[in-house]
Amino acid sequence: MLFSYYRRPLFLLLLFYAAGIFIFKGFFLKPSYNLPFTLPRSGVIVEGRVAEYPAGRPGGRRYTVETSELYGQPFRTSLMVYSPEKSGFSYGDRISFMADLATPPGAAAPGSLDWADYLAQRGIGAEARAREIKVEKPAGPVLRLARAFRENALETFEANLSTEAASVLGGVVLGEKKSVPPDLKAAFQNSGAMHLLVASGSNVGFVVAVVYFFCSRLGLRRRYSGLAALALAGFYVLASGLDAPLVRAYLMFSAGLGAFLLRREAGAFHALTLAALVILVISPRALFDAGFQMSFLAVYGIVVGMALWGRYFKVGGLTGTMASLFLMSFFAQIGLYPLFAFYFHKISLVSLFSNMLLVPGSGVAMAMGFLLAIFAKVGFVFRPLLFFAGLFMKVFIGTVRFFAALPYSSVYVPAPSVPGAAGFFILAFVLLHAPLFGFKNWRLYLASAAGIIIMVFGQWSIAAAQTGKCRALLFGGSGAGCVLLEVPGEGLFMVNPGPGGKKLADAVFAAGGAGLEGVMLTSLEKKNFSGLEELAGRVKIGKIFVPYGPRPPALSSVLGNLEKNGAAVRSVWAGEAADPGITAGWDGTAEGYTGRNDLLSWNIYGLSVEREGKYAVRLSSGPVPSFAEAQKGKVTVFEFEPAPAR
Repeated sequence: MLFSYYRRPLFLLLLFYAAGIFIFKGFFLKPSYNLPFTLPRSGVIVEGRVAEYPAGRPGGRRYTVETSELYGQPFRTSLMVYSPEKSGFSYGDRISFMADLATPPGAAAPGSLDWADYLAQRGIGAEARAREIKVEKPAGPVLRLARAFRENALETFEANLSTEAASVLGGVVLGEKKSVPPDLKAAFQNSGAMHLLVASGSNVGFVVAVVYFFCSRLGLRRRYSGLAALALAGFYVLASGLDAPLVRAYLMFSAGLGAFLLRREAGAFHALTLAALVILVISPRALFDAGFQMSFLAVYGIVVGMALWGRYFKVGGLTGTMASLFLMSFFAQIGLYPLFAFYFHKISLVSLFSNMLLVPGSGVAMAMGFLLAIFAKVGFVFRPLLFFAGLFMKVFIGTVRFFAALPYSSVYVPAPSVPGAAGFFILAFVLLHAPLFGFKNWRLYLASAAGIIIMVFGQWSIAAAQTGKCRALLFGGSGAGCVLLEVPGEGLFMVNPGPGGKKLADAVFAAGGAGLEGVMLTSLEKKNFSGLEELAGRVKIGKIFVPYGPRPPALSSVLGNLEKNGAAVRSVWAGEAADPGITAGWDGTAEGYTGRNDLLSWNIYGLSVEREGKYAVRLSSGPVPSFAEAQKGKVTVFEFEPAPAR
């Protein structure tokens, strides 16, 4: 690995092409789904091809359909389809159905998944509720065979293993992680092993290596052994659903094995570059996909890091093996931390150590999964395999839970700023290439200092520039409306943390904060504080202001725990100044505020927040009031001029 690799035509072509996609994303990502009618619309006759393996969901299945006809007329677009749980069709089949079409919902809260935007990036602009589904033309024989292998494997796991073991094995072997219980999925995330539930390049490498080994032992020539390995690996990729990590790995192995068969030199770096370029040429949208970004960054880190640092850790025996596993885990994740923070607002602190055990363990699990699927009908072989597989999966899942349960196994973090992420990536690049720079070379330390300066001072400059208008973000959920206020120089405030605590925390992290300066309630109704306890477990809360009156037991318990953790809790009467810049108002009957079933309004740095209507929030500010109201399933942004604190 040399710096000259970055000047080679193939890499430069990838770099400029990716930059072009980003700069001109309006062109590359232009909607291909402009329907010839407005939405919503009922009774649309659709015909098209099922473009992915249907995923199970409560009450049915979900999958993408690439249409060929609407109302019997040629029309190409993509739909996210929901249908009842019925067999008879799958990936690759051309089907027809009657559908009710609607526009996908947007983000339910700031920082949460914007479903409409996510689908739009995949070229999908409408959701379809399907009925009267009919298979017009089945998939080709190769794809049907791959589907049969997949279905047989998953059915074998589900019929013979525990629910947890079957779901994890389905994820490790075929990337089918949707059946993993939520608590177990959280344990994988906290332990830093979530990537093991996604079929990845190691799976493809496993298939290639095993097939090539057995073919060569049977006396086949190198050329035929390689072609057989690539053919069966391609079959496996089809069975797993053509996910980006698998396609990337398959293209890499194809390039590398092809060069090996032709007796040409081809490094992993060049194969990775070629794989990325091919995927982006076929689907420019992939550049903005989190899976694509993480997959390539992880492999890039391993390829470069191990090539340059591996010679410093050539130690034999168990020590050398453990050192190699630690290095691979470190280099795979070094460039992923900004992405973890941006997409998930959570970083695992034990992942470097957990993956030293869990990554090799997943390889064993993958081998067992393949053997169970292959020998499912051979009882005398299957039974002992099943015993050892069940025992091993119990230990594997227990190890995941052990690391997830460690104190501070993971931490919640705010979304990084652009300068912060850029500085981090510069530091990661310098660390990966430190042996090339030379440890005594002044350029190494100058580049490191540049990364630190960009990361620290870039973040500071953004904070310093946040003056002027305040922002209020309104969103609804659980029968209540919530307001998140961004007040430059003062921090973040929240009124009525009623929606789920995870949504509320994601909103805080997406705003670039790690905590809230203050939380206010407009009344003591449960719907106004039901998300407070979970929110407090994810972000730090400084002060909490609640109306006077008898507190519900659930609220008293939450507030008591918050006080133990250092939060200041205060009851406020209407007309009282709660804090500099924050005053409680009254929105009740002419008899006056009683502290029972009445509603407080809040004036926060010039913004008036009142309970009104089903979602209970109305905002106004300024001498000439302007209004904004919360709507369920929609984030409304309201800007206002801050009033000075008194």
